[in-house]
Amino acid sequence: MVEDDPTDRELAEFAESILRIARELDPHAAGVDVVPLTGTETAVLRWIHHHPGASPSAVADATGLRRPNLSAAVRSLEDKGLVRRSPDPADHRQQHLEATALADEGVERLHAYWSSRVREALGGAVGGASAAAGLLDRLESGLRAR
Repeated sequence: MVEDDPTDRELAEFAESILRIARELDPHAAGVDVVPLTGTETAVLRWIHHHPGASPSAVADATGLRRPNLSAAVRSLEDKGLVRRSPDPADHRQQHLEATALADEGVERLHAYWSSRVREALGGAVGGASAAAGLLDRLESGLRAR
């Protein structure tokens, strides 16, 4: 079997590995001091954090959420102090979403926790991590496109 042509079983095992790794990197199980979020809130906050000033419509499209579900998630994130809305100066009917400083601090703590865990788990031999991240990004994009 050619390495670039994995079997269905190998692809299923790859997916299982991703799920097991995600459980091991769960910040709440480890007691990392971040605001607890639902999966939907996490997806919304991640998008807003990477795309400051995005409109609610853009966030809904990018995350695959229906507008009512997005609205509920944004309200919850606002209540938790992680997202703020601001009116578009050119059209006050439109809004822009931005992550707050509290959200930025949480992301920094998560990144520090994750990088430390990954580095430790790999015994410092982190070569190939960028290529693996690229593959996982492609996988995520492909899954979202469906």
